[in-house]
Amino acid sequence: MLRPLKMQKIRVVAVKSITNPLLKELHNIGIVELRKASSENFKPGKTVPIYDNISAQWIRLRAITSMLELHGGQYKEMDAEQALEEAEKIQIGEPLRKAHDRLSLLNSELSALELKIKNAKKLLPFKSVDFSSSNSKYITLYAGTVASIKMPFLRKSLPQSCEMTAKVGKVETVLLVLCKNEEGITSSVELGLSKHGFSPMNVSDFTTPAATVSRLEGEIAAKKGEIAKVREEISTYASKYGEQVKTLERTLAVWAERSVTTKDFGFGTEAFVLEGWVKDKEYGKLEKALDSKFRGKFYLEKIEGDKPPTVLENPESTRQFQFLVELFSLPQPDEIDPSLILLITVPIMYGLMMGDVFYGLISFFLASWMMKKVKKGGLGFEVARIWKFSAIAGIIFGIIFDEWMGLSSFEWLEFLQSWGVINLAAMGITGPLYQGFSRTHNMSLLLGLSIVLGMIHLAFGFLIGAINAWHHSKKHAYGKLAWIGLEIGGFFLVTIYMLSMFPIEWGAPAAAVFFVSLVIIIWAEGMMGAVELPGILGNSLSYARIAAVGIAGVALAEVINESFMPGPEKGLMLLIIFPLFMVLHVLNTGLAMVESIVQGGRLNLVEFYGKFFHGGGKAFAPFSVERFKNEVK
Repeated sequence: MLRPLKMQKIRVVAVKSITNPLLKELHNIGIVELRKASSENFKPGKTVPIYDNISAQWIRLRAITSMLELHGGQYKEMDAEQALEEAEKIQIGEPLRKAHDRLSLLNSELSALELKIKNAKKLLPFKSVDFSSSNSKYITLYAGTVASIKMPFLRKSLPQSCEMTAKVGKVETVLLVLCKNEEGITSSVELGLSKHGFSPMNVSDFTTPAATVSRLEGEIAAKKGEIAKVREEISTYASKYGEQVKTLERTLAVWAERSVTTKDFGFGTEAFVLEGWVKDKEYGKLEKALDSKFRGKFYLEKIEGDKPPTVLENPESTRQFQFLVELFSLPQPDEIDPSLILLITVPIMYGLMMGDVFYGLISFFLASWMMKKVKKGGLGFEVARIWKFSAIAGIIFGIIFDEWMGLSSFEWLEFLQSWGVINLAAMGITGPLYQGFSRTHNMSLLLGLSIVLGMIHLAFGFLIGAINAWHHSKKHAYGKLAWIGLEIGGFFLVTIYMLSMFPIEWGAPAAAVFFVSLVIIIWAEGMMGAVELPGILGNSLSYARIAAVGIAGVALAEVINESFMPGPEKGLMLLIIFPLFMVLHVLNTGLAMVESIVQGGRLNLVEFYGKFFHGGGKAFAPFSVERFKNEVK
C-alpha cells in the first residue's frame, strides 16, 4: 500500500499457428499490458491480413448504430471471419442514409412552418387584414415586431404619410406599417424600422391571419405525419437488425484492437514473440491460463525491463485520496505511494482550518448530499468524499478549540437559558464546561504552532524523499536527510537567539547541526542546494495560512452571531433573523470548506510533494476485452 504494486515484465515465444488464439486468450484474461517486442531475432510485426476489412466493417456498423440510435451492446466471442461474414450480410446503410436525409429535410421544413404559424398567430388581432393583397405597385405593408419600449421613438421616425397600427404588449409589440411607394419614402421607412430594432415577418404567402393559421396547421399535421412514417421506417430497421448490429459492432471493435496489436509483436519464419507487463502476483495466473490452452506450443519467461507501469492498490475506504494522487500525477513505480499519507495529512490540515463542531457537521452533511447528486467516481464525487472524511477532523478540532458556530459551548448553554430551555444554576453549571484553545485569543501561539507543524510536515517529506532515493543514489538520500538537520538547526537558532525560548547554551550545538547539514546539502546537491536555502524558509512560512484561514473563519462567524443571533428579545423579527442567521452560517461553512480543501491541498501537493515526489508514472493499461463488455456508447 505504501508503494505501487510490484510489476513483472514477461516474454512469450510461441508458434505462429496459435497467433490469433493466443491473442484472444490474452485479451480475455486481461492482465497483460503489451509492449513492443525488442528481440533482434524477429522481424517487426504487422497488422493481421484481414485488419483492413475488419476496420472497414466496424466503421460501417458504427455508422449504422448511430443512424438507428442504438445504445449499449454486448460483446460476443466469435471468430473474426464469422463476424465479418455476418456483418457483410447487413446491407441497410444506404436506405438508412436516404431515410435520414429525408428526415433532415422534413424537420427543416417543419421548423419553417412552425415559425410561420408563430408569426401568423401574432397577427390574429389584425383579423380583417388580407396580406395577399396588401402589397402593390403603389403601397407596401411592413409586418413585424419591435420592443414595446421603442414604440414612441419608432412613431416619430416614420414619414407622416405612413399609416401604422399595432398590438402593444408588455415586452413586444406586433406592428403593421402601410406606406406609399413614393420616391425617398421607402428608404426612409426601412431605415427608421431597422434603426429601432424592427424584426420583419415574411407574410408573402399569408391571406387573413385566421385562414393562414388554419392552413398552416393542416400543413404542419401533414408534415408531422411524413416524419412519423420515416421514423417508423427507421424503427423497423432497428427492430429487425438492432441487436445483431450492436453485438457485431462490439465484436468487430474487439477484433480491430486485436488485429492492430500484432504490430508490436516480433515474427520469425515459424514463431512469434510478444512482451509485456503483468502484476507480479498475477504471473502464476497467466502461466496457468496459457498452459491449459497451449501446452507445448509456447514458452513464457520473466525478463528484465525498465519503466514498468504504475498500479496503485489501496483499501476502498482510502480511494478518494488515491484519486487525489492520480489526479495530480502517478508516482514512479519505485516511489512511495502517498495515498495513505494524504489520508492523515489532508484531514488534519482541513480540521485545523475549519475547527468548528457545527461547521464540521454541516460540511459532513453537505458533502453527503453532494455525493448523491454527482456521478460516482467523478471529480465532484471524490472531492465530496474527501470533504466528508475530513469533516470528522473539523469536528474533533472544533471540540479542542471549543468552537460551535463561532460560540463556545458555555455561550450556547447561556443562549438556551435565555429561551428558558435549561436552567444552568439548577444544573450546577456556573462557568465554562472546559477550557478550549481559543484561536482568536492565542493568535501568535497558533501562528507559531502552524509553522512548527509545517516544518514537521516538510521534514516528513524529506524523509520520504531519502527513502525513495536510497536505492538509486545514497548521496542524494543523505542530502534529503541533511535538509531535516538544517530545519532542526535553523529552528533552534531562531528560537534561541531571536525568541529566547531555549537556553543560550543550546546555541552552539544548534549552529553546528545547521552548518554541518548545509555542507552535506552542498556536497550532495551542489551549489543549487545552497541556492534553495531561502525556499525552505518560504515553504515553512506558507503553513501560516493554516492559522490565517482558521482565524478568518472564526471572525466571520462572530460577526454573523453579533448581527443576527436569534435571541428572544428580537420578537417578530425572528421570522427574518433566524433564516438569515442559518443561511449565513451555511454560506460561511461552504467558504470554509472550499478554503480549507484548496489551501490544505496546496500545502500537501506543492510544499510537501516537492520534497520527495517526482511523479510521471504511466498508468497500467492491460490488453483486456473487459472494457468492451461494459462500454456503453
